[in-house]
Amino acid sequence: MTLALALSVTMAVPVYAADAGLSKDVTPKTPNEYELGDTIHYVMSIINRSNVTGNNEDIVVQAVWDVLPDGSTVYPTGPALPYTLTPGQNQSYTYDWVATRTGTVVNTFYASGFQVSTFNDPFSDSQRKSSVVHSREVGGTASLVNKVRLVAPWAALLGCAGIAALAVLRKRRQA
Repeated sequence: MTLALALSVTMAVPVYAADAGLSKDVTPKTPNEYELGDTIHYVMSIINRSNVTGNNEDIVVQAVWDVLPDGSTVYPTGPALPYTLTPGQNQSYTYDWVATRTGTVVNTFYASGFQVSTFNDPFSDSQRKSSVVHSREVGGTASLVNKVRLVAPWAALLGCAGIAALAVLRKRRQA
């Protein structure tokens, strides 16, 4: 009995986690509020973090998919699967979704594969991103934010032009 217990302990296989990381965001990052019918631009990536952890091993990405806020699943365009990421290397994906419902919407990016090592450590990970979608209302918060996004660069440009014009007029008066 003691011998059997000793054998089972020495034959136990350690479990390691692959050094893959996922990220997901939207652009622009702020205010992350939209109106019904707006397009939300999702930016997702997979990174091989083994150079940070000191393992310095490749990872093989076998599957990549994205579950959109409406529940549909898409497979973002990227390199042919499976593909390998060397230590520190990443692969980015983008996907646009037109907001079809209001409230908090959640997009989830998934990836799976394995880290090339003695044990070919598997990974399966997901990353979620929430956004707020408002109904289209005159004067609504999202409407105001979108207007400011469009007007702000022009207002700054006009302000600079106005300052330059005032400087020219001042020089002419002094002359």
